[in-house]
Formats: sequence, structure tokens, C-alpha cells
Amino acid sequence: MKQVSDAKPSSSAQNSTAVPTPRAFAFPRQIDSPLGQSLRWQLEQYAKSRLDLPEDIIRQFGIAMNRGDRLGDAYINAAFATREGKARARKDVEQALKGGIESVDDPSPELLALFGQINTDPEWVDWTAVEHGAEVFRRYGSELYPYFGMISFAGYATRSIKTPLALTGAYTGNSAFHRFLETCRLWTDTTEPSAMRPGGVGRRSAVMVRVLHSIIRHTLLPHAEWDREELGVPISQLGLFQTLILTTQWPGQQLKLLGYRPSDQDVVAMMHHWRYVGHLMGAEPPWYPETAADGFRAQLLASLAEEPVFGPDTENLCTSFMNTYLPPEDARGLRRVVGNLRYQAQLGHAMFYLGPDLHKASGLPDPGLFRYAPLARFLPNFARETARRNIPGVAGWIDQVHRMARQEFLRKNLEGGEAKFAPVDKLAR
Repeated sequence: MKQVSDAKPSSSAQNSTAVPTPRAFAFPRQIDSPLGQSLRWQLEQYAKSRLDLPEDIIRQFGIAMNRGDRLGDAYINAAFATREGKARARKDVEQALKGGIESVDDPSPELLALFGQINTDPEWVDWTAVEHGAEVFRRYGSELYPYFGMISFAGYATRSIKTPLALTGAYTGNSAFHRFLETCRLWTDTTEPSAMRPGGVGRRSAVMVRVLHSIIRHTLLPHAEWDREELGVPISQLGLFQTLILTTQWPGQQLKLLGYRPSDQDVVAMMHHWRYVGHLMGAEPPWYPETAADGFRAQLLASLAEEPVFGPDTENLCTSFMNTYLPPEDARGLRRVVGNLRYQAQLGHAMFYLGPDLHKASGLPDPGLFRYAPLARFLPNFARETARRNIPGVAGWIDQVHRMARQEFLRKNLEGGEAKFAPVDKLAR
């Protein structure tokens, strides 16, 4: 595997030199700040390696903040140019996934190009690593889902992420938990065994989310509140890269604090799995980590790519998510007491994952002693992980239990157990 010092920008990145870097891209400014130097020092202690990034790679990631999904966006822009095409857009993609592109009646050139990319394996994909990475992801079970929801709060403080969410209203009010559950459906679908192969449930979910993202870009780019010179493109190539790293490197390292025991090879495999998921979702990063040390480099880049700006939108997004853990308004007696305890425990998890400063800046209440609640999971997780490593048959048993638990969680909470991955009917503002 090539090291970052040997990596070259992808062909699409090399052809994008005319695209300007948005002003919000802050890595060159932040890396030399006290915050940047502190974070770099901490990550280098874990990585046991210098975490240098070539200037050309940094520059290309700045440009990536102003690039969307070239094939997905071309398809949606062409389809939405006519009423008939707009009505067919999602249906034609569904049909191509179900019966092959040849089963679509009079497919557009843009749809043919899109599925030409989807149906062609990239030269870098290793299917053994894809399946290994999916299995590693499943080891965390449904415990991973609230973790992802809470570490996303850091992104809610960046304008490129919170602005689309605030404009669409997708993660505020009553829709917050439903949209989160749809994302849980994506995580579950894409990490089932063989799910990313043609005809697999994960392949379908990844492509439908790709279409959703392209519709969001098509809708938000002309919006009066979207400043492209400042923010680049909604759900940009940089944003997609950050999501892939958030889904792999972050839990692979941080959840060791809760007793999980992934090896470096496990984390690298999980990154590879999600690289392929990202490929189906239109991600074409200038560079992607292929080693454990590169994972920390990617984490450094993703963390410092944009300066946090806290405000009402951030607090609204964070509070809306956490409020889904409150007991129902009609809850009484013991049910209400248990519900409030669960809410306090989840606040404790949020502080544990985010740290006290970010937790406070997100507008969340202080959980008090519940900030230590996550530590109660250490011994059970550590014991289970140790058994998985050392006792034949335990790994397979854990995998089956976690797969069933994930599906049960979605059946219980997501209406019909399935996700529509549909855009909002009307913008929130």
C-alpha cells in the first residue's frame, strides 16, 4: 500500500485546478493554530508517527470542497430539466438497480454514464477487505448508532454541514429521529454480508442516498442563503471524505475507550469497506488512507478542514437529536422516571464522546455524574472482545447476535423497517 507521501491526486482532482477553493476551507490556517498543534500532537502519540500531509494533497482537498458528484449531479440536473425527467429520476435508478440498466426504458446518456461507473469495480477494490471491514463494523452492533449521532455534533458546528440541514429541516423538530433512523438503515444495509455486491441491499441503499445527495445539491446551490464562494458545494467531495473517516477511523480508535479491541488491520479494512461504499455514493477523494498511520492523517485533515462556528442552528440540530431520548409527553410514573434516566445517560455519552467544551458549546445540559455512564460498558465490551479473539466460534455468534439486534432496532423504530431516502417536500426556509 502506498504511503501518503507517494500518493497522487486522482485524475478527477487533477482536472479540477480551475475550481476555486472556498474561503471556509481552514486546514492551512488551523494546522498551525494552538488547537491544530494540540490535536496533531495527540494524534501523533496514538499513531506513533509524524502526521505530515503533502501541500498538493491539502490543496486538492480545498478544491474538493467546491466539487460535488460529477456523474450523479449531471444525471439529476438533466433529469430535473423537464417535468417528465424529474418524475422518472428516482424510478429509473431503482429500475436499473433491480433489473440492470438494460431494463430501463430509454435511459438518458447521463443515467448510462452513472451506471457505467456504478457497475465497474475500481482497480483498487479488494473484496476480501470489503467483507472484513463490514464484519468489523458489525462488531459494534447497534451501540454504534447513537455514537455516530453524537459525534456528528462536531459537524453541526461547521457551516458547510449545518446550513444544508437547517435549510432542509431534515434534522430538526419531529423529523430528527426519523432521518437519523434512515441513516441507521444505510449503515446496516451496507455492512451486511455480501451487501455491496450487485443486487445487494447495501448497494441499493448507497446509490439511493447518492441520488438524494444530488437532489439536495440541485435544490440548495441556487438558494439565497447558500454562499458558494464561502462554502463551496453542499455535500461536497470534502464532506463525503469527512463522513467516510467519521464512520471508520473515529470509532475504530475512540471506542477502544469503551473496551473494543480492533487491530490496525481491522481499522484499515473498515476504511477500505467504506471507501467502496463511498465509491458507489459518488465519492472521489483526492487521496484516501490505506494504512493505520494514514487513518490518523485523514482524521487530522477531516477535523481541521473547517473552523467551528457555534450558533442557533448548531444548538437546534444538537438539541433536536438529543430530545429524541426524552420520555414521551404522555409518560407517567415509572415510565417517565426511566425515560429521564435514559436521557441523562445519553447526555453523559454525548459529553464523553465530545468532551466538555464541545458539549457545552452545543447547547446541551450538563449531565452531572452521568458523564461517567459510558464507563459501565467497558468491562462487558472488553470481556466479549477478548472471548471473540480467543475462543473459536464466539466471533460468529457475536456477529449473528449483533446483526439481529440491528435489524430489531430498525423494525422497532423505523416505520416499516425501511428507508425511503427521499428529499424533503419543502425547504424549512
